[in-house]
Amino acid sequence: MTRLSKRIGIISALALTGLMAVGVTTASAKGPRGPKGPSASVLVTEAATQLKVTRADLKAAIVKSAEDRVDAAVEDEDITSDEGDDLKAEIEDNLNTAYAVSQTRTVASNLKITTAQLNTGFRAARKSLAVKAVDKALAAGDITDQEATDAKAAIDKKTFPGYKSGGVASLTGYADGGRCGGGRGGPGSSSGDDSSSADDSSSTTTTTASFRPRGR
Repeated sequence: MTRLSKRIGIISALALTGLMAVGVTTASAKGPRGPKGPSASVLVTEAATQLKVTRADLKAAIVKSAEDRVDAAVEDEDITSDEGDDLKAEIEDNLNTAYAVSQTRTVASNLKITTAQLNTGFRAARKSLAVKAVDKALAAGDITDQEATDAKAAIDKKTFPGYKSGGVASLTGYADGGRCGGGRGGPGSSSGDDSSSADDSSSTTTTTASFRPRGR
């Protein structure tokens, strides 16, 4: 890849995906659906700083929210106890899974803050990571000073998603042995603004009914 094409790729990632979901700084860091956003780990670390809580407390709030959602599905007999245990084990081991399965309102409740405060913190975190991505590209010599200035100006104008960049993830994908969840709520999603800013409980009832693993 030439330096010029690499630079164009970087600027595109920063100007498009970077603004939508805190994108990457190189053109090569793309998934099958385009440039990826930050991992849940990176996003949670930055959000904890913005929310002025410890990372451990924020992670615990996310994990508990996800596990409570699974427990509710077991109680409603949407899934079996064994299926719930399997998913909860994955939630404990994988913050990306916990984040995708969790719900905005219960994460906020676990932290004893409002959903508005939680969303504000995550919007600030996504913006901060976008700025850091520009600074990293500039320091590496991948973009010019003017390109960095332009990218940051675009970042300032962007309204970033809150805790979730879409609705809560469907549990179907997890039950089927996948890791995408079939939803749009992951940290790297760029599917629009936060539809969970007030109360995402309505999404739960529509996504747990088909929560069934393959081959069982």
